[in-house]
Amino acid sequence: MKLHPSATAAIVSFAHAGLTRLGIILGLLCMMNHGVLARAEDHSNPRVIRHSDVVFMYDNADLYETYGCTVLGWAGTRSAERIALAHQRGVRLFAVSVGFRTEFARMIDFTPDFLQAACRNYTGETFIVPWLWDHKHKGQPAWWFCTNHPLYRQYLMKRLEETIASGADALHIDDYTGTASAVTWLDACFCSACMEGFRAYLKTKLSAEWQKELGITDLDSFDYRQFLMNRGITPEQYHKERPRLPLAAEFLDFQVKAATDFVAEYRRKGEELKGGPLPLAVNSGLTGPMSLAITPHVSYFCCEVHHAAESRKVPFHPIYVYKLADGLNRPVTSTASGGDWAYIMENNLPGLVRTWAALSYAFGHNLMAPHRQWCYTQKKGTHWYSGPTEEYAPLYRFVREHADVLDDFEGVGRIAVLYDNHSQRLGKGNIERITTSLADANWPFKVLVQGDDWLPGYTVNPKTLGQFDKLIVPEDLEPSPDVQALLDHAKSQGKLVPWSAGDNLALLGHNPVQVSCPGAVFVVPRVKATGEHPAMAIHLVNRQYDGEKDRMIPLTNVSLTIDDSLLPEPADGCRSAKLHSFGKEDVIVAIKLEAKRLTVTIPEIDLWTIVELRWR
Repeated sequence: MKLHPSATAAIVSFAHAGLTRLGIILGLLCMMNHGVLARAEDHSNPRVIRHSDVVFMYDNADLYETYGCTVLGWAGTRSAERIALAHQRGVRLFAVSVGFRTEFARMIDFTPDFLQAACRNYTGETFIVPWLWDHKHKGQPAWWFCTNHPLYRQYLMKRLEETIASGADALHIDDYTGTASAVTWLDACFCSACMEGFRAYLKTKLSAEWQKELGITDLDSFDYRQFLMNRGITPEQYHKERPRLPLAAEFLDFQVKAATDFVAEYRRKGEELKGGPLPLAVNSGLTGPMSLAITPHVSYFCCEVHHAAESRKVPFHPIYVYKLADGLNRPVTSTASGGDWAYIMENNLPGLVRTWAALSYAFGHNLMAPHRQWCYTQKKGTHWYSGPTEEYAPLYRFVREHADVLDDFEGVGRIAVLYDNHSQRLGKGNIERITTSLADANWPFKVLVQGDDWLPGYTVNPKTLGQFDKLIVPEDLEPSPDVQALLDHAKSQGKLVPWSAGDNLALLGHNPVQVSCPGAVFVVPRVKATGEHPAMAIHLVNRQYDGEKDRMIPLTNVSLTIDDSLLPEPADGCRSAKLHSFGKEDVIVAIKLEAKRLTVTIPEIDLWTIVELRWR
């Protein structure tokens, strides 16, 4: 989409003219009125990240070849020399990061007026980034700066110029939501820029009747914080009752869209400077509507995902993230949370981390190689885990050596789960429990995403439903009229499965994946739809992890049966299977053919085995 001329003027004002009132109003008003400022990523674009990519979070040229690194996904060094060296050592894509919330020290150095650009909470006070409590620069704490403020945007534009000048292949943005994420838990932001921007937003939203009902006599001088204070809303009330206060939904909507539109324009400006496409990644954990709003503008997510290290079990939450990302058609290069890595470091559990890596690749995504990871605890603050190369590099080399059974293989399933962004914004329709139940039972499924004005471009229609036997929806879904019509259509075809708190698996009928083994295992079938000959790769990830000894309990004589309904070709056209197991030589095993199904027996699964099936 072309940039609207008035939006161009606003961005120029933001980046170069500084703190004028007109710049603030024009910039944010154009964003609200004209919607998406930069082109959204085409859903059908070729993947920037391949399934077999080995991704580093930080630059380390000494380890690229040891791990087989192909992508620097997050915080590459902003240096032409370092980028050239990375390319020489096999790195195809090198991203450099700009931190929208963590670069307080550079902002302090950028201007003596830095506090003018700090976020303000309901009491009018500045505040720090909570997890950077142990950081200081020139005696100043880690202030949370406002991404709506022209002075801070001027700083961020300077950082973008430096990034592009370094020759970076891609741009990563850490904490891309900026000010918006402070709305719901830190009671912000009420700085002058946000108040100006919200005035501009309301002029496009409020009818004369609504304005009169609210008692707003003059929008030109309206101050949202003062409006609430005049109603007697105390800081304590605001913190507890914010969602129910007048214009609270509109204020959140303004902040989320302002953040999204600024990132979209930031990328567009980067492409102008680069003179060509600029892949964009963000640190977004895909945990809700606010974190998903940027999806149409990103090439891939490079983000923190909670892995529940303290449970000492193979986790389920990343599976939810990976399946939702599939529905969004966006790759995820993940890392665990700072708390996860602190626990791994404290307890020396590389075996547990290897299960995380295997799980990510089995589900078509990429856990970043843990050669250097950020750790965080409330007691220690920031510290670092340097993963032992001998513990992790062999697994990542296994990935690179088996690119032919990873790249271009996509998940299959005749069961669909509906993610509805409208419902999620109302606190309804959470599908994580559903995805957990299906993954636990090895039911192949896909997530269908229904977007809205925060997540445009994602629509589920009857034609889409025709590809599936069942459509699972959370029982507490709050559908819009369009989605309700879709559900009525699914119900009329006998496909609708409302998911309650009880055992719902029986409602799905026969599972096309059957596995018999002495312990729990994840089974993930993936099909290669491209190329001359169809193929299937079935991933089996052992869930029998011994948390006390940090080792896997091998599974023996695992019998796996796949129905024809999942196979790319009839079962009788496939005569043998090849087993690729981490730490073992490849093995050819026989296939047992039955009526419209095939069975393979895997002698042993330690961590991760890929069953390769090919048709000639």
